[in-house]
Amino acid sequence: MWDPLHEETCEEMSLIMVHHFLTGAPLTREDAEGELLAMVAWEMRNGYAVDVTIDELARIAKDYYGYDATVYRGGDVTLKNIRRLIADGSPVIVPAAGQMLGNPYFSGEGPPYHMLVLTGFDATHIITNDPGTRRGEEYRYPHATVMDAIHDWTGDKETIREGERAMMVLHSPRVSP
Repeated sequence: MWDPLHEETCEEMSLIMVHHFLTGAPLTREDAEGELLAMVAWEMRNGYAVDVTIDELARIAKDYYGYDATVYRGGDVTLKNIRRLIADGSPVIVPAAGQMLGNPYFSGEGPPYHMLVLTGFDATHIITNDPGTRRGEEYRYPHATVMDAIHDWTGDKETIREGERAMMVLHSPRVSP
């Protein structure tokens, strides 16, 4: 279902997907919808904007699910570190200038700002769970495409390509709400 709400919830859906991966709990389409609506309502009650930065998503992960997060920045956001984290069993959440991803399944040119989950890699591609399209499960992007697109939210879609390079992994879940 694509509507204004669902077009603006890639951050939340990325967090929900990683939460389910880390807890081993299955995630059905129906469960995802309910969890997404609950998280958005919680964010609204707690003063979060429609688009959140990686630091804000780390706070949401802590306050909503009980995770500690490690946010990597700048020179620590490398393909080598992404591969290491994924190989160690940690999905990586990245903020991106969505239109730079060039995903043919996005509507229009794609979202100016986007978040997605990096789950695997091979010699030429990063494997993702991309909540921006119905065909996002195990969607493969070339390494350079992902690395070039990683930019955190600046507060303005016109300057997103100037956003800091950042990525996040989660640790230490508690019982979910």
